[in-house]
Amino acid sequence: MSRIRMPKPILIGSTYYLRVHVPVDVAEKVKGTVISVPVEGVFRSVTIKGPVKVSLRTKDGAEAKRRFATAYAAVEAHWEAIRSGPEPLTHKQSLALAGALRAAWIDAWDEEPGNVEMWEKVQKTDMAALDGRLSPMPLIGKEANVAASLERRFGGMTDALLRAKGILVADESRPRLLQHVAEAMTDAGRINLAKASGDYSDDGTTNKYPEYVEPAKTNKGQRPSAKPTTDKAAPSITFGSVIDDWAASRASGRDATPLRPSTERKYRLHTAAFAEFRGNDDVTTVTAQEGKAWRDAMLAEAKLSNSTIAQYIQNVRTVITRGIIQHTGELFPYGNPLGIVELPSHAPVPSDQRTLTLKEAEAILRAARKELRPDLRWLPWLCAYSGARINEVAQLRPGDFFHIGGDWFYRLTTMGGKTLKNWNSERRVPVHPDLIAEGLIDFVTGHGGNDPNPMFPRRSGSNVSTWVREDVGLKRKEMAPSHGWRHLFEDKALVAGMSDAARLYITGRSGGGSSAGYGKSEVMLPGLAKEMRKIAAFLSDIAPKEATDHKEKLA
Repeated sequence: MSRIRMPKPILIGSTYYLRVHVPVDVAEKVKGTVISVPVEGVFRSVTIKGPVKVSLRTKDGAEAKRRFATAYAAVEAHWEAIRSGPEPLTHKQSLALAGALRAAWIDAWDEEPGNVEMWEKVQKTDMAALDGRLSPMPLIGKEANVAASLERRFGGMTDALLRAKGILVADESRPRLLQHVAEAMTDAGRINLAKASGDYSDDGTTNKYPEYVEPAKTNKGQRPSAKPTTDKAAPSITFGSVIDDWAASRASGRDATPLRPSTERKYRLHTAAFAEFRGNDDVTTVTAQEGKAWRDAMLAEAKLSNSTIAQYIQNVRTVITRGIIQHTGELFPYGNPLGIVELPSHAPVPSDQRTLTLKEAEAILRAARKELRPDLRWLPWLCAYSGARINEVAQLRPGDFFHIGGDWFYRLTTMGGKTLKNWNSERRVPVHPDLIAEGLIDFVTGHGGNDPNPMFPRRSGSNVSTWVREDVGLKRKEMAPSHGWRHLFEDKALVAGMSDAARLYITGRSGGGSSAGYGKSEVMLPGLAKEMRKIAAFLSDIAPKEATDHKEKLA
């Protein structure tokens, strides 16, 4: 009896390939269709015209065998799906798939959301599709035009999602699926537009979309495991190694945008908590069941808010996604296992409750006057008179301060290893006269203009937050001890009549668009300082002081 030859990678030139024949029983059905084959965490689309052939993108034989095992399992899964035939989707399954696409789209643009103009154009096109205005040619009836428009706008990405998950959808289920995808992607565009504008208050977490549950299969149509067995154990990939590689990649190159230290620290803390719960930090063995159990355990313990628990899960999910991108194809070829873990519902805290009250603001600023530690003395005042994020001003160095005419300014920039929430948040902020009267310029010049070191210690943000709660004694639960200044400054700017362009620029919300009238050159800065002077004092006992006393010291 002859042995069945198992397929293996083939060497073409100096590169290994997967090349497998189409089974006879499905050959006619799949001819001309597209299959998605995972290679090194990326799905490669291949049109089936004969044998399925795709580059494994490696010249190493051992590595080729590992990549081949995952790619081959996906191809076999596709044949089984073809044999089972297209299946109808329930309403719940359709929503779940749309939610998965929405989550991936939000996650992909989280760190670098691009510019406002791009997302405004995306939203405009999405709405045109929902309204039936993207049909290649006008059809009779509103319903027909909407269907054609949705297919044109969202059909491609929907097909990519279905191929990646190995799902064949019955024709009768497609219109509803496209409608759900359109609504989900329009919502994703709204969130990404807000992020591009500098507003991360809505991180996209929601419990609206259910988990996707595959329909029951017969033995004939049973799909293989998402993590197929190979003849060689997959290499261990730890959460720490994924974050290390991510940080190194982001820091590479002349125009790099490194991960913010606070972001990196957050990912390490949250993945460490998950690793401790499950008993190891091997990313390759993570399951959806572990993610669900972790969520349920945190909810039962009730030490963290539902919002925080959702953020923990989302951050671990993000790190796993980075691992899928970085590493070979055997890592979750059918999707992130935590992508189907439903996030806990939570009621968002209204922005007015997070904002500092005038009484709280006065208490913090008066307490700061008595402090000798630089971060406690000056960071609350800098936030109060700029609306800046505390981690932005905590990175200031003496060399970031400069003067033009009679006005002082400081730069919030990513140069010199500093980080901002968004690349388009770089700006030059006028120093309010009240800060000069309080002695800020004296403090800055005391360091010397050539001092390359930050004026404030690391972790200043958390230091100030703890100080506000414990030493100043402000216990209101909803209040954001540092971020609350941001909302308060914006309200004071509106009341003072500051121009919209100046307010958006100073707070780093301009998004780099045409509305950003300031900061393009030094010519605009005196006008910006004039707008800043419109902001009324927080305290009534601030004595005016000349702004030009220390120009020479920072020259």
